[in-house]
Amino acid sequence: MTARFRALALVFLCLWPVAARAAAKPDAAALRAEAYEAAQWAQMTAAGAALAQVGARFAAGTDALAQAVRERQDLAELWRAKDKALVDALGAADAPARANATTLRKELETLTAKLDALDKALAQRFPAYADLASPKPLSIAETRKLLRPEEALIEILTDESATFVFVVTKEGDDWSRSELGAAKLGEAVKHLRLALDPHGEPAAPQARAAPGPDRNAETPDDGAPAARGTLAFDRAAALKLYEALLKPLEPGFKGKKRLLIVADGALSALPFSVLVTEPPAGSDDDAQASRDTAWLAKSYALTTLPAVSSLRALRLFQKRAQASEPFRGFGAPSLKGALGADAGTVASLQPLPETEGELRALALALDAPASTILTGDRATVTAIRSADLSKTRVIAFATHGLMRGDLAGLGEPALVFTPPATPTAGDTGLLGASDAALLNLSADWVVLSACNTAASDGSVDGDGLSGLARAFFYAGASTLLVSHWPVNDQAAARLTTGAFAALKSAPDIGRAEAFRRSMLALMGDASNPLFAHPRAWAPFVVVGEGF
Repeated sequence: MTARFRALALVFLCLWPVAARAAAKPDAAALRAEAYEAAQWAQMTAAGAALAQVGARFAAGTDALAQAVRERQDLAELWRAKDKALVDALGAADAPARANATTLRKELETLTAKLDALDKALAQRFPAYADLASPKPLSIAETRKLLRPEEALIEILTDESATFVFVVTKEGDDWSRSELGAAKLGEAVKHLRLALDPHGEPAAPQARAAPGPDRNAETPDDGAPAARGTLAFDRAAALKLYEALLKPLEPGFKGKKRLLIVADGALSALPFSVLVTEPPAGSDDDAQASRDTAWLAKSYALTTLPAVSSLRALRLFQKRAQASEPFRGFGAPSLKGALGADAGTVASLQPLPETEGELRALALALDAPASTILTGDRATVTAIRSADLSKTRVIAFATHGLMRGDLAGLGEPALVFTPPATPTAGDTGLLGASDAALLNLSADWVVLSACNTAASDGSVDGDGLSGLARAFFYAGASTLLVSHWPVNDQAAARLTTGAFAALKSAPDIGRAEAFRRSMLALMGDASNPLFAHPRAWAPFVVVGEGF
């Protein structure tokens, strides 16, 4: 979404209370409906657009038509990349770079002609394509039709001076305005994140330190937390944030079982499961007091949506994968790093032996044979690219997750796999976001059991979920399990395998509820006090279709 449209939408949202007061008989419902759609224009994200494209591709029905839609999707991505390159070339100071603008213009003209031809063909064979592929705001009435009786959709839009919150259910809708603007909201999220992420507030990509030696580097082998991992989680602050944003609308969603949440700005870096709904008792550093806390996750199964329009792509146009195989897993790569090693290269990263057990447990929960798992020397980027994943229902990656800049020269988020003895341009041991986007998936669920997989692409204006999450949506996943901070190995394995075990025993509960039960089981495990801390049980969020 362009900055111009976002600014116009926010102006509308800020001014409508004035218009309501000025009108003799203000139509509050109509104004609220307009504001709801204006907020969506302001929140259009790359991940939301990718999910809409996937919905359009699957809605095409036949393989040939779906392939044409994917071709159009890929061409559009290439056009955007070339267009950005042209803008950069025109603004460059050196003559050779500016001279490249002529070549780029010709390439754009060729791509535009191809896109026009494809659009005409698609319009004939699939008339609804244009509407499906271009995410547009949903009206309140359309949203209600898409929601199930036990669900509530919550949309949160942040401005410099205020935050607007909408709630829509099958029965009605409401909205509120909080005086918590972007700066104050950012400070509140930063404060809570300090106790959740052992590395503290995410730094700018170019300034971020090299990753720790493994996914749970903040926790030594003896189970005792390291110095930076002992921060007590400020439950009173989490309650204050809940009261500022959701409490005013609580009557609208109280009693529902599932909350579908669309949030932007700083809130896209915080799992809503850690919000507290009632005044907490006891000390913040007491494990039992933490277990007894009224976390939002105790009352609701939570799902994150990249955009409100994603609901349409998921509910109306997304088809369930007609899977011929239930599971494929990749992870536990062969790495040579040692604890404390300088992780300057892929090979020097710390091995993750526990991830093999995690993948095997997932395969067992899904009744899949051991042959569906590739670990160690077999877990390579080349193997992933050459595998036919188009008929796989659940795909899991259990490994290191890197953000842009975590390794020298790393320009995009990536997952780590076994590097070849001699790295090539096609395989350096890293499956980057751009590589993931080229995979051909129709998966019900992709599990990214790695660090920071919910993060942005690292660009200055990158929105939440614009990195690996967007790439896997683009590839064809309908639901993701992604993380907000470095993940403890043991906790990650418990959370992922527990969710699938819950689904196996009760298939009708849905993904979000299955994951909620897994979180609560980990939180309630008194054998390890660290599991009571939200840093252990709350890193992952379900994104996409939670049912």
